[in-house]
Amino acid sequence: MMAASLLRRDKRATAAHLKADLTRTDNSSGLRQLQELLDAVLNPEKPAADTDALDWCKCLIAGGEGFEEFCKTVHSYDNATLCGLVWTANFVAYRCRTCGISPCMSLCAECFNNGDHTSHDFNMFRSQAGGACDCGDSNVMRDSGFCRRHQLGTGENVPSIPRDLLLMSEMVLPRFILCIIQYLRDGYIEPDTSAERDLQKVLQQLEPQITFLEELTKMGGAMRTVLTKILTNQQTYKELSMGQEENLYAKKNYDMYLSALKNSGLVSVEEKTQGAAADIAVGAEGGAGAMVLLGTTGPGSPDESSKEEDQDGGQFVGQRKRVKLSSSTKDPYIIDSLKHKCFLEELLFWTIKFEFPQKMVTFLLNMLPDQDYKITFTKTFVQHYAFIMKTLMKSHESDTMSNRIVHISVQLFSNEELARHMTEECQLLDIMVTVLLYMMESCLIKSELQDEENNRHVVVNCSEALLKNNTYWPLVSDFINILSHQSVAKKFLEDHSLLMLWMSFVSFFQGMNLNKRELNEHVEFESQTYYAAFAAELEACAQPMWGLLTHCKVKETQEYTKTVVRYCLETLQIWFDAIGFIDEPAPNQVTFHLPLHRYYAMFLSRAVKCQGLDLDSLLPDQEMLMKIMVHPLQIQACLSEIHSNMWVRNGLQIKGQAMTYVQSHFCNSMIDPDIYLLQVCASRLDPDYFISSVFERFKVVDLLTMASQHQNAVLDSEQERPMLEGALTFLVILTSLRIHLGMTDDEILRSEMVSQLCMNDRTHSALLDLIPENPNPKSGIVPGSCSFEDVLSSVSDFKAPVFEPGGSMQQGMYTPKVGFRSGGHVGWLKSRRSVLSIRFCELQRCRA
Repeated sequence: MMAASLLRRDKRATAAHLKADLTRTDNSSGLRQLQELLDAVLNPEKPAADTDALDWCKCLIAGGEGFEEFCKTVHSYDNATLCGLVWTANFVAYRCRTCGISPCMSLCAECFNNGDHTSHDFNMFRSQAGGACDCGDSNVMRDSGFCRRHQLGTGENVPSIPRDLLLMSEMVLPRFILCIIQYLRDGYIEPDTSAERDLQKVLQQLEPQITFLEELTKMGGAMRTVLTKILTNQQTYKELSMGQEENLYAKKNYDMYLSALKNSGLVSVEEKTQGAAADIAVGAEGGAGAMVLLGTTGPGSPDESSKEEDQDGGQFVGQRKRVKLSSSTKDPYIIDSLKHKCFLEELLFWTIKFEFPQKMVTFLLNMLPDQDYKITFTKTFVQHYAFIMKTLMKSHESDTMSNRIVHISVQLFSNEELARHMTEECQLLDIMVTVLLYMMESCLIKSELQDEENNRHVVVNCSEALLKNNTYWPLVSDFINILSHQSVAKKFLEDHSLLMLWMSFVSFFQGMNLNKRELNEHVEFESQTYYAAFAAELEACAQPMWGLLTHCKVKETQEYTKTVVRYCLETLQIWFDAIGFIDEPAPNQVTFHLPLHRYYAMFLSRAVKCQGLDLDSLLPDQEMLMKIMVHPLQIQACLSEIHSNMWVRNGLQIKGQAMTYVQSHFCNSMIDPDIYLLQVCASRLDPDYFISSVFERFKVVDLLTMASQHQNAVLDSEQERPMLEGALTFLVILTSLRIHLGMTDDEILRSEMVSQLCMNDRTHSALLDLIPENPNPKSGIVPGSCSFEDVLSSVSDFKAPVFEPGGSMQQGMYTPKVGFRSGGHVGWLKSRRSVLSIRFCELQRCRA
């Protein structure tokens, strides 16, 4: 009755009356009236689109004032020193490389223009996935780049906020947030029912309420502090959220929440009841490699029962084995179902369940300038990481969802202090690696490399949507981001069990997308899976490798490098055993994907070049070295076969793979390590054995005899000369390429830059992208070891921007100096990329 009478009164007058009652010493009457009013106004059984409820909340929070005046008053007490402005896709923002500590740092236009970036290296860009302004955050950018409004100490002059100004907010907002959560619970429908979940309809109805939360965050630090206390208070959540027995609606609503929560972990409730709480699926024909690398058995001693199953010759492909993960998982919540203790945790849960609606993402990000919130939210995000992966894999809009996940995660993991804190307290590294393993496990197939019948290795299936759509990208991006922090990378390199888990992940890409040469009929359908394969190796394997390598460049980090080299060799041996390795590769097969070989090669190079370690101390015995040589050499031979039209029945896609393998965006992570590994093998194996192996792989042994006549049973007459050219060119490259054999970083940069400029004139930003100073799969250059600008000025001339007749402006371009455009292109030919490009162009012209 009291609530009904209050509802009939003027909203502002009622709010002022209630606020006056609540500020008294004995405020029990005011509390009772407010709770009854909120019971009526925020009744979740009413339609969510009821605007009257929102009007009541605004009036109550303002305490009788106009809501706009209230917002201005609260904002005047804003003591936040961080900007935190959140933007979505297509927003124009700035990035200053001079001021940035993290490469992900970005600034809004207002903060950039109010800061001093004179003569800095900055650029303006259009955001693709969204972002947030980092002005004022000393963990992400240098203090000297802060704008006037966010410089250190600016918040100290703001007066203290009056105690009663936010009194009504503290009492109304918990019920308002609960009401939103109850609507989200109601919007969930069991997945086994015939009705489809209309997520967009639920979100559309809730848009006014979520927009209101956004408005509250824009009032500044004072209101964000109130929201943080409400969102993270465990007692408030317990009292308001759980279903009350006497309230049938509340009980039903809570049961729906529990149903949605049931299978949120990596292991389902059904599996737990069957006694498999810590089991995971590793893959069809899981075999020695996958099982050992997951930490279940010792290297080289796979479970005997699995051995027997593996001998059944592929009839179980597509089924899954159960393999214990508990020995390698430090905290059960990585695989267990979620348990929520505050509003923030459940709110993030529904944000994930509803596939990251933009409004909700913006609200959660708008709160990040509050440091207490940021720490709690990051912990919550890490806690839900496995659930994010599961939802992402099921999503029909994985591209949109991926962008919004990264929109959040990049704000959290770009901060080294926060990333280190999460690593130490929440096992962030363990969670990320485990979740990536689970994700890739869903698309494993039996490898057919080498011994097809008895092969026990499993690889990712590049035709699966997970690989084709780059669904894994946001999780790999997060992993790369945290490995960029030295303190976090150090934790990773010191944790041997984690390194072994990571090697198991990399092994899933070893030998993927196997090509089999068609000898009779032309393929009916040219598969485009190689796009997914090259992207997967570059993003999921190579980029983390380059990130780790940047932290292994001084003598003090020798032990890290030696540990990685040791595990690479162990994992390679497991792989050789699993594929049934023989001395020669299977005929008419090639895979361009050998990430385990490349990890070994790059850490070997770094150990010798930067850390002063002896090469022989890091090499295996001769037998193992012979095994390591086989598959990289097979790739080099197949390159010549492809360009000699021996693979013509496989279609154009095989030529696409050959060109991608040596293309500038991939060569530092693919052909360069392969060539270096072969150089190492050539220097340590018997010369006669190595040279004869080369000519045998290129199938030209018969052409090198002194006999007046010869007969080649493998090559046609028109293929003999190009294959011999290919073998000899390979030997020239092997003896002349110095990328990992003594060239300094400045020399590498100079060679790269000359090569790029001789192909085309380039803008400054294009050169930075193609030849970045930051570690990147596109470049092996270590930051700080060379001067980009000095080298650029020494090899190029700048052509100033010019206006064209139509009124448009042509960008300023760098063009090679005269000495590099004449005289036989000496500078150009020093680049191994150009040597390879010339070689393949000549072969293509010959074939044409």
